[in-house]
Amino acid sequence: MDNFTFKLPTKIVFGKGEFEKLGEEAKLIGKKALIVTGKHFAKSSGLLNKAQKMLKENGVEFAEFCEIEPNPESGTVDKGGELARKENVDFIVAIGGGSVIDASKGIATVTVSKYPVWDYCERPPKANVPDNALPILAVVTVAATGSEADAGGVITNSKTRSKRSLWGESLFPKTSIVDPLLTLSIPKKQTVDGVIDMIIHILESYLSSHALSPVSDRISESLMKEAMKQGEIIINDLQNIDARESLSWISTLALSGFPSAGRRGPMPMHALEHPISGLYKISHGRGLAALLPSFLYQTKETHSDRLKLLGKSIFSTDSPTKTIERLVHWMKKIDAFTSLKKLNIKKESIEKFTLMAIEDTNANGIVQARELLTKEKIIQIYETAYNYKDLFRKV
Repeated sequence: MDNFTFKLPTKIVFGKGEFEKLGEEAKLIGKKALIVTGKHFAKSSGLLNKAQKMLKENGVEFAEFCEIEPNPESGTVDKGGELARKENVDFIVAIGGGSVIDASKGIATVTVSKYPVWDYCERPPKANVPDNALPILAVVTVAATGSEADAGGVITNSKTRSKRSLWGESLFPKTSIVDPLLTLSIPKKQTVDGVIDMIIHILESYLSSHALSPVSDRISESLMKEAMKQGEIIINDLQNIDARESLSWISTLALSGFPSAGRRGPMPMHALEHPISGLYKISHGRGLAALLPSFLYQTKETHSDRLKLLGKSIFSTDSPTKTIERLVHWMKKIDAFTSLKKLNIKKESIEKFTLMAIEDTNANGIVQARELLTKEKIIQIYETAYNYKDLFRKV
């Protein structure tokens, strides 16, 4: 195993109905909050009104910033920071999915630093995230990114459309409320995208690392297997609260660092996906779904031992090829299998995607993976993902 330090300072308040504790958890953190939400869901669902009421009942003042878009943009984050400074808030209440929580981490940073958020996303960063970033209380409404239990956030540059991350220990949410009831109204497509996202959060490290870490391997395999099982249940019954509950907990664990403890590894699929959702404004999970079969197919030899291990645990095979095929079969069952062409992405964008992915990693013409991905290999992955044609037709 690799040596590691596991730290999760976030207080997780988990369970059905726990949203009702928002007010009492908020008053433990600060006196005036900036409520950060997306443009529609928090308002239309009534969550914003309920949150306002609970804050008032607990003596917490608040201002509102309800402008976060999917794949949150740097300009929006900077605007939120300006409002937070103007209103003199001392913490943030983020109500939404990964985009809202990631944006809130950016706002928490720029409020105190007064620098543009992109300074923290440059390669290398122009500045380090300050230790005194505003504390965040996160209320999770989508089981997907796991941003409620990690110290990073992904931001899209409003001008260049580059999509990159910022990171700092002060960005761990102070408290995260994970109430599966809040995910019941999430539509099928977004639910499926979330299942893919959480599985790939676990799978990236599982594939990328060279470390011998059987304990983390068993944890990771179990979480992925259960996510697949619950994904099949939820696709046929969107109101199944037991499945929603399981997926909410898997999503939180996936990016917490717990499944990958003792097994360091890069996240090349995320690096390759970010240019896609950054330029085309599609769902991050849907972009990952388009890339996953191609990535595994084009790196099959590199990941042969790991695919055998994964196959034995989940798919009853020790064949890397059959493991990939059975994963594709499962993706088809939950309506997740797609291609870049089906996502209306232009083939001529592949060159741009490749350059942006390489720029994101800041690694001299390659993308970090178990074995370095050259420009040629990256193009192969994108080209295969563009149109699978007959590659998995019979799967």
